[in-house]
Amino acid sequence: MIRGSDFILNPNKLETQFQLVEVSEWVDFSTKEKLGFYYTVLFPKLKFEKVKVGVKATSQIISNEELEQKGQIPVSFEGLRTWASLYNGRLSVKAEADNIKVAGMK
Repeated sequence: MIRGSDFILNPNKLETQFQLVEVSEWVDFSTKEKLGFYYTVLFPKLKFEKVKVGVKATSQIISNEELEQKGQIPVSFEGLRTWASLYNGRLSVKAEADNIKVAGMK
């Protein structure tokens, strides 16, 4: 049997900057507790694959309204971890990070 954890994403395939395209709330399905936010970003080196990165925080750094006005916003993550997940026979990339920043800002 193959498990999602059997797949490792090569760190060399990860960029230091990503294009942010969407922000949504990260809620635990079982407890309904709000954990933080999902930042959906494009991975340019992975054929612009969209990946949701979970960041545990009480406030989001950018709203979807700002994204609509500015288009894609370059961001970087601190402590980015990625792994594969198998759900209903489909393999997808899961990711979490300790923090997110708009690229070029301190």
